[in-house]
Amino acid sequence: MNIPSGLKLRHLEAFLTVAQAGTISAAARLRNVSQPALSKTISELEALLGAQLFERTGRRAVLTPAGENFRAHARASLQSLEAGVRDLSGQAAGLVKVGVLPTVAGGFFPLVALAFSQARPDARIGIVTGPNRYLLDRLRGGKIDLMVGRMPQAADMPGLSFEYLYDEPILLVARAGHPALDLPVEEALLRYPLILPNPGAIIRQNVNQYLAAMGLSDVAPVFETVALPAALTLLERSEMLWFISRGVVERELARGSLAALDLRSEYMAGAVGLTRKFTFDENSPADLLARLLHRRAKEDVARR
Repeated sequence: MNIPSGLKLRHLEAFLTVAQAGTISAAARLRNVSQPALSKTISELEALLGAQLFERTGRRAVLTPAGENFRAHARASLQSLEAGVRDLSGQAAGLVKVGVLPTVAGGFFPLVALAFSQARPDARIGIVTGPNRYLLDRLRGGKIDLMVGRMPQAADMPGLSFEYLYDEPILLVARAGHPALDLPVEEALLRYPLILPNPGAIIRQNVNQYLAAMGLSDVAPVFETVALPAALTLLERSEMLWFISRGVVERELARGSLAALDLRSEYMAGAVGLTRKFTFDENSPADLLARLLHRRAKEDVARR
């Protein structure tokens, strides 16, 4: 086997992190190591391989042609190793573990999951829900194969890739018949209590910016949540208004139990897509699910 005896897993992980982050300093922060220690690890790897993997241009670390070629093999090696670990832990080869954020949990993703089960009855999907940061940590750790929902913030993207599916607006919703529906949005925001997304939710920054632009940045929410069951009860039994992604409340809007106020804002929207760590083996269950997500998004856009 023509593999250097000193080559270790940490060399590959460090190399891929630097390749994604673009700088040694950024990669060191992501890996929670010092910059000199990470530089030493990369130098060790280059010495073991007998090839220069990066060109140092100022603070940037740019892959050389040899580095680009090696990255594809390093990715594939780690992906194969993770698959082997999953097999040893008793996970079925046909199991795709997906982190699902609230914005796609109510309608978009379940419809794709049904199409998946019809196309691959021999495989299954394991759905994991939770806050954005929790799912990102599980994705980085190889405990889920992909995450579907709002685009993560740039600071969370090194080592991951995001594939755009569609744009989704953030709405201000109330129960049907709420008196705020007949008021200008500025007056409604001043008059009625608010439910805001949790501080860790991706859309919270958009909502904060919107309120600041309205001169209402000091308005304190009564509750903070992106969970539909809790918010729905609060809305039905009170005069509260809720800032939330359309995908979370789409069915309630269609049924007429909730209604949206006119925010008159184009920037209260964001990209929804799938985030993953590695490319998938062609025709694998995970690859099929990714393709079905893209197909469903295109069909939905065409219908609008």
